[in-house]
Amino acid sequence: MTPIAGADSLKLLVLVPIDDSDSLDPFPTIAVAAAIARRASAAVHAILLGAAPQEAHGREALLAGADRVFLVSHPQLRLPVQTDQLVPAFAQTLSELDAFGGSATTLALLPAGSIGDELAARLAARLGGIPLGRCSEIELTNAGVVAHRPAFGGRAQVVLAPSGGTLFAAIRGLKRSQDNTGRAASSDAAILRRIELKIVLPETEVRYQETGERQARLEGAKIVVSGGRGMGGQEGFALLQQLADCLGGALGGSLPSVDAGWVPVARQIGQSGKYVDPELYIAVGISGTPQHLAGVGPNARILAINRDAQADIFRVAEIGVVADWQAVLPALIEALRAS
Repeated sequence: MTPIAGADSLKLLVLVPIDDSDSLDPFPTIAVAAAIARRASAAVHAILLGAAPQEAHGREALLAGADRVFLVSHPQLRLPVQTDQLVPAFAQTLSELDAFGGSATTLALLPAGSIGDELAARLAARLGGIPLGRCSEIELTNAGVVAHRPAFGGRAQVVLAPSGGTLFAAIRGLKRSQDNTGRAASSDAAILRRIELKIVLPETEVRYQETGERQARLEGAKIVVSGGRGMGGQEGFALLQQLADCLGGALGGSLPSVDAGWVPVARQIGQSGKYVDPELYIAVGISGTPQHLAGVGPNARILAINRDAQADIFRVAEIGVVADWQAVLPALIEALRAS
């Protein structure tokens, strides 16, 4: 592949909060940076920040495509990660590494999501950078970095073409199967370097509230069973939960079902809810608006059940069943339990 003209002046950073939870999978973001770097003949520097990131985290980053990894620790960092602590910690790390020197353009990527989106915006404001927001795609042209950001529920795209400087963006990662070209893991000091921060971080207080919910987490679920307005009430969601339990999956819902009180807001999937990237997404009684589909990973295989044969969900579903859920779900659950 022919490198982009002027790409040698590009520096690629990936800022990775490490908290050992299932809610944040940062390494696919490194794979995105590696894909960009190949076009630019640039190196990817991954900065892994946590209370005590392990060498295993560094090896994972190298396998994802990083050329150099910095394991940055601060014992004051609390779990789960808090942005009020991460912003000054990342800012200090970037300063100590002189991360923005020696290049006309520095592109700093963070994992898309509530934490990464906030970090990208706040770091740009703190460090005088340019915030690009949550991007669906970032490409390199002879004119420089071009970022694509969805707008109006995915019905339009904003194209950003900054002339250079320090750019901060949050972006969805690549699955390992899509991009498995990372280097072999190594503990060489020139590749894997430890840094211990000495600055005083603001104190934060983490409060936990028992919700009584014992359902499988949406984050990281390989199978998600989701319902929409067409379920008609909580009775339908009780069946959806049974189906999810049979499949070892997690329960989700669309915005209308959350507004109706049929499913908790913590289970909302879509542009204003959570983003899921399962192997299988079962959509029952969901029309398939762009706002809802914005919360479903592009690689998920969708099975749709809807009585409206013209529902938009069938445009993206691999398997579509035109039927009332009352006729399908009980039989499907019975068959799964019998198998």
